[in-house]
Order: sequence, then structure tokens, then C-alpha cells
Amino acid sequence: MINEESRGESANRVATIRNRKHPSQVVEILYLPGESAFITSGIQNLFGLKEVLIPAYLLIRDIELIGNIISCLLDEISCAQERESTFTYRARFTALEQDYTLTEFGNYMKLELAR
Repeated sequence: MINEESRGESANRVATIRNRKHPSQVVEILYLPGESAFITSGIQNLFGLKEVLIPAYLLIRDIELIGNIISCLLDEISCAQERESTFTYRARFTALEQDYTLTEFGNYMKLELAR
């Protein structure tokens, strides 16, 4: 399980994603070598929601697709905030004909390929 200490100095930024409608809303993707995983950083500070954990194999498989998924999530969260409605992560969704899931994983929402 990932703890806050593992996010410290060992976290490496691999990407930065800006909200298209609100460029001041920025989410970074950090690599956690000890966990062989990537996490978002910024969703909790901006919106009070859990960050997303991305297993390394998913990001390595298609970094552009994962970046687009995180970008879409950021847009959806921001739109919900503008409407003053509650955002809830979807448990299952499709992107480019591939199904994905988001499940609770400690302090994170874990992105995985659907089975």
C-alpha cells in the first residue's frame, strides 16, 4: 500500500496536465519507483477528491492515452464543481474501445484495465 512518505523526495514528475477550460487547474503525474506506479498530484488539492493511482504497465503501454483519460477526468471534475454538484468517479468507463475501472485503493482511486 502506498503511504504519504513514498510520495516525498522519491516522486518524479513525468507529465503535467492542464484543464482545457481552466488552465490554472494543473494535475501532475508522478512516478513512485518503489511502488512501480504513477499517481496524480493535484486533484485532492483542487477538488478534495482522491488522487488516481496508475499501475506502471498502463502508463508505459500508452502514455498519451492515460494522459487523455486523466485530462478528461479533470474536465469532468471541474465541470461538476462549476455546476456545484457532487462528482463521483465512475467505476467503469471506455476509452478507445478499451474498458477501464476505477476502484478504491487506500487513499487513491486505482485505474486498471477491466477484466
